[in-house]
Amino acid sequence: MKSNELRTSFLEFFKDKDHTIVPSMSLIPRDDPSLLFTSAGCVQFKPLWTGSVPLPYKRATSVQKCFRTSDLDNVGKTRRHHTFFEMLGNFSFGDYFKEDAILWAWEYLLEVLGIDPTRLSVSVYKDDDEAYDIWHKKIGLKKERIFRFGDEDNFWGPAGNSGPCGPCSEIFFDLGEKYSCGKKTCVPGCDCDRYPEIWNLVFPQFNQTVAGERLPLKNRGVDTGMGFERLAAVLQNKDSVFQTDLFYPIIEDIIKHKNLKYGEDRRIDVAINVMADHVRALVFAIGDGIIPSNEERGYVLRRILRRAVRLCRNLAINDPFLYRFVPRVIDMYKPAYADLVERREEITLIIKSEEEGFLATLEKGLHQFDEICKTRNSISGEQAFKLYDTYGFPIELIQEIAKEKGISVDEKGFMAMLEQAREISKAEAKFIPKGEWTILNDENGTFIGYDKVSVETKIIKFNAHEKIIEIVLKESPFYAEAGGQVGDQGEIVGEGFKLDVKDTYWHQGMIVCHCKLAQGKFTPGKVVAEVDLRKRKESARAHTATHLLHAALRKTLGEHARQEGSFVEPGRFRFDFTHFKPLSNDEINVIENIVNEKVLDNIPVEKFNTTLDEAKRLGAMAIFGEKYGDKVRVVKVNDFSIELCAGIHLDNTGQIGLFKIISQEAAAAGIRRVEAVVGLRLFEALRKSVSTIKELSQILGTDKDLIKKAYDFQERLKELEKLHRETSVQLARIKANELVRKLKKEKSKIIAQQFDKYSPDAIRLTADFIREDTKNCIGILYQEINGKLNYLIFVGQNLVKKRPANKLIKDVSKILGGGGGGRPHMAEGGGGDPKKVAEAIDFLKNKIE
Repeated sequence: MKSNELRTSFLEFFKDKDHTIVPSMSLIPRDDPSLLFTSAGCVQFKPLWTGSVPLPYKRATSVQKCFRTSDLDNVGKTRRHHTFFEMLGNFSFGDYFKEDAILWAWEYLLEVLGIDPTRLSVSVYKDDDEAYDIWHKKIGLKKERIFRFGDEDNFWGPAGNSGPCGPCSEIFFDLGEKYSCGKKTCVPGCDCDRYPEIWNLVFPQFNQTVAGERLPLKNRGVDTGMGFERLAAVLQNKDSVFQTDLFYPIIEDIIKHKNLKYGEDRRIDVAINVMADHVRALVFAIGDGIIPSNEERGYVLRRILRRAVRLCRNLAINDPFLYRFVPRVIDMYKPAYADLVERREEITLIIKSEEEGFLATLEKGLHQFDEICKTRNSISGEQAFKLYDTYGFPIELIQEIAKEKGISVDEKGFMAMLEQAREISKAEAKFIPKGEWTILNDENGTFIGYDKVSVETKIIKFNAHEKIIEIVLKESPFYAEAGGQVGDQGEIVGEGFKLDVKDTYWHQGMIVCHCKLAQGKFTPGKVVAEVDLRKRKESARAHTATHLLHAALRKTLGEHARQEGSFVEPGRFRFDFTHFKPLSNDEINVIENIVNEKVLDNIPVEKFNTTLDEAKRLGAMAIFGEKYGDKVRVVKVNDFSIELCAGIHLDNTGQIGLFKIISQEAAAAGIRRVEAVVGLRLFEALRKSVSTIKELSQILGTDKDLIKKAYDFQERLKELEKLHRETSVQLARIKANELVRKLKKEKSKIIAQQFDKYSPDAIRLTADFIREDTKNCIGILYQEINGKLNYLIFVGQNLVKKRPANKLIKDVSKILGGGGGGRPHMAEGGGGDPKKVAEAIDFLKNKIE
């Protein structure tokens, strides 16, 4: 059975069992800060089991895109491991339970797929007699084909640090003795390849808290997951997932492009498998809006891309290569994922740009790696960080290469240096509750902030830890961070207390206000919640401006300039978009003019709800990576801009006030980022600029043609600097002659001289002139600045090999208490105690005698 047929047959089977077919969610999990990627089919359904949102259906089925890197070292080497994969699943929320789940799984495998039942065996949780009896008595499996395993193998979840979990029952397929490890203990569950698990039937009946406590689920149910690629390998009778129609067309293209042999050399096979796996993963991840970068999800993408590029080089492929196979991947998957077709060019260019960027430093980095290996049997944290920071080697790639060479890596030292260098994002952990939720009401709360900014309501859930309190309101006027727009701030006032709302965010379907106790003692009950209207208005100005900017970019640069991300805060925003070179000044001017013309036209901003199909018919732009339901909100600015957007917006464009781009940079390969300011924040910036111009006018003594005046001063400064350099050379020559005469007069071999009001360059010149005049002396030239020393040691040409300056500087620095380095003929140092100069001079005298 072809993979596209298999995907359809699964969904149709469960549709006939009254299941709602639910589209795959993005690889970016929504409302779940505990996960980096969507890693299982159950992720999008977690709130339905906990009861934190109303049930839209009681039965569901899906084919979910998933991404995992926990087994990255095995990808390409085994028959079953990969990074991106699809998971077939059927789900029950307070509806059917173990018996129906098991009976339907057996029915699908045997009656629809035609799998030989004698090749199937199962496992159950050690204490789950109910599941055991269903398999034995209802299905008729013999006891010797039913295995009981413990927590590690047959208790699933949660996905993340909290959520639904429960016992599970796994179905294994016997590939035959040739895949066995040969041990007498080889049974289903063995680590060898003989018994791959093809279907896991999970029975969520507990809700695990962040503290590890397991509470009964409100809606216990079923969560099954069947690995699509593994099942395809079984049905297509292939030895490996890489030989199925989900991988082999990519592998065939790789082979043809470089005339490689597949199936003869394991090293080459593994490299080709990794390339095929990683390019497939990159296509889907970038298609969902994840861009390679040095942070979080983007770091994982960059890591696997660079891993594949390094393996390409091992096969003598030294030019960008992976991007060539993007069209093949998209062509294979377009029947199921048509949205990839729209992003074909963009995905291709992003991967190619990333490859080019890494290839530019790869060779130098590998040379550096080899140099380290020549003298050491380990890589220090500092050396690993240099490979990461300078040459772009992810730590995992460093460890992989080190393992191949038989040396170790100081990972702790690397991480310590990384923590020092990396900006610590405040947002990384602030959304994960530190305590447990107190639930006063099972409702999830309702957002009313489109129409109201102040409301009398009540607290229905809270999570208090010291003075930080997280609140869920029955009716919330606070906008929760989404779509790049920051959450609302404001205050919540109750009887005897006041809370400052510092942020608002989504958590498992709930609108959570992150608060700090400002006054009194917190007690849940009735409250008045009020949004900080000034900050919200400024955020709305920025958000509406992003829509105008998006339209202006596409009009100016072309249709390829699609939004890739944004961050919107009061009066300011960042906007990432697809484009492959910096904006010119002329382009920036055109874009600013277009946006400001729309602002001055004071165009009404329409906001309305409609169906997704109708919105698409109207031409509304959707943002990739965002999840949309059947009902959507549209924001429309005349015929200039129309987008799907649930954010807070203005009533007309004139309220933006004014728009200005203040910077641009590369956000990632093929992605540009502009930063802009609007409204009152722009007004403040303009006021500061005017004030700065006035001060400059006073300094320069004119309020006309300031630029010409500044250029005149710059030219005069250059003339003075030139004169200063010439004078420094003359002074250095005079001083060098004086010191050489003194040296010869005293018949000494050492020069020691303190300098006042000499620049470092002048001191170096003095040393150079002395070295020209005498070949057999050592010198120390020093000056004291604010109680600290700067010092220079030089060595005459005839003494360089015997007494190199870069060695002497280390000894002298130990005496003085400073530090320094340099070259054999001249070295410099700094810091240290001026009172110890005499001791340092005596040391040098002893060295030359």
